[in-house]
Amino acid sequence: AKRSVDLKVPSAPGFRVEYAVQGAGAPVLAVHCSGSSHKQWSPLCDVLGPNHRVVAPNLFGAGGTSPWPPHGRPQTLDDTAALVETAAKDALGDDDRAPIVIGHSHGAAVALRYAATREVSGVVVVEPNYMSLLEAAAPFDDKPDEAARTGGVDDASAFLGRMMAEAQSGYHGWGECFHRFWLAEEESHTWAMVPEQQQKVLLDTTIPGCAYEIGSIDGARGDSSTRDLVGLAGLPGAKHLILSARPGVGSQRCL
Repeated sequence: AKRSVDLKVPSAPGFRVEYAVQGAGAPVLAVHCSGSSHKQWSPLCDVLGPNHRVVAPNLFGAGGTSPWPPHGRPQTLDDTAALVETAAKDALGDDDRAPIVIGHSHGAAVALRYAATREVSGVVVVEPNYMSLLEAAAPFDDKPDEAARTGGVDDASAFLGRMMAEAQSGYHGWGECFHRFWLAEEESHTWAMVPEQQQKVLLDTTIPGCAYEIGSIDGARGDSSTRDLVGLAGLPGAKHLILSARPGVGSQRCL
């Protein structure tokens, strides 16, 4: 079932959050990736529904949730974590059990911030892009692993820099950049081959939303990511990281 609830965002009144809720039992919060919606978790809801109450909010600009204001202050991970918490409280009512929180890609970064700052019983993240957590972590003892980690952070930082630079010219350069980075591992599928109507949707709604989300992750560098790392280290429940041999493969199923 889909429901909606008001969200209080400082300096940005009038927000509405839409979320899906299904099942009965132990609470689970499912946070979707950029450019997706709560529908991403429909198969998971069907599997978990008999024994869990799954709450899957639509993040800013997805489905019936209000978009982030284009001329407002920068979006933060705390804003999106608050959105998830608002949906959870509305859906779960008097159930005060600590939830398991699940997230994919940007949703994984939100899930990590949520788990670091609120009580949870576990966290599962798929393809998390909260890169500054790696920067805040202690160096690996294994030099190849350390080099791989550093290279991954550098690559992600360069990508974020290109995307934010393109945003200054009105997002049109994002299409090819975004598509090449996430979806076009095969030369047979390029941005030029995306139908014009789909390009328009991506440029008008999906990609601007991604800009705010990327900005919220980039803004989490420094003290906030260090605090999150400490908070996550103290979690009492299980912590699972699912690695993909093909970065972005999860996104291909959602965008």
